[in-house]
Amino acid sequence: MECLDTTKSLKINFKRNIGSVLIIVEGASYEFELLKQIFRNILHYNYVQKSRNEQNFKNYDEFVMKGNENSRVIVINAKNSNLSSIKKDENYLNEIYKNLYLEYGIDVKNINVYFIWDRDNFSNPKNVVKYLLSRLGNSTSNQNGEMNGLLLLSYPCIEAYTISNFTKHIIFLKEKNLKKYVKDMDYRINKINKHTLLNATVMMNKGLLNCGIKEYDLDDFSKTSLEVLERQELFLDSNKYYNLLSLVSIMFLDLNIITTR
Repeated sequence: MECLDTTKSLKINFKRNIGSVLIIVEGASYEFELLKQIFRNILHYNYVQKSRNEQNFKNYDEFVMKGNENSRVIVINAKNSNLSSIKKDENYLNEIYKNLYLEYGIDVKNINVYFIWDRDNFSNPKNVVKYLLSRLGNSTSNQNGEMNGLLLLSYPCIEAYTISNFTKHIIFLKEKNLKKYVKDMDYRINKINKHTLLNATVMMNKGLLNCGIKEYDLDDFSKTSLEVLERQELFLDSNKYYNLLSLVSIMFLDLNIITTR
């Protein structure tokens, strides 16, 4: 797919039947709030979430748009925030997968799966990140016998995605506390809407172009993910901070929720 850098070239397909989608996130609250705003309040899909601190799934189905009744987005968080938990805590995830099958009849081998994570260079060593990016490049199938799943990073953290909803230019931000920056700028999650979702996609594409990437393959995103990682690590070495870039919008493109006009 070409890196399109204007919202006029993109649109949201509000009645896109996405079936069941599983999103595994790192955090315990911010990601839940963000994804609920997008999938429930803006796109009007069935939305289900389960925190590692809660026993049961929570269902939010009162705002489902006609035509989206058979689409369901399920968001859970990993056992801990380390990226290696994707592999190390397979028993935890397998128990979640088992419960999804028992409660909803969902076999995760047959649905789109996404891992949304921060690029935290303090708790996630580069070799671990490279290993997982190389093996989690497709939301429905992967080579080497790996589970289906697409790993999407935000540099340095998920707040980069929130910021990309509201800015029109690539930001080189030295601010270490992005949570404070987002709060000071009043970039509230409940302000995210259908227009800002397209803007975030454009800003992601601008960021990829800034990394020298003109197009990417949604069927195998590993190559692009690894290229971005190398560019960002070089930027970190030179500047002591990451260039703000979130790849969360790839999920909406992969699901054909956001498409070209």
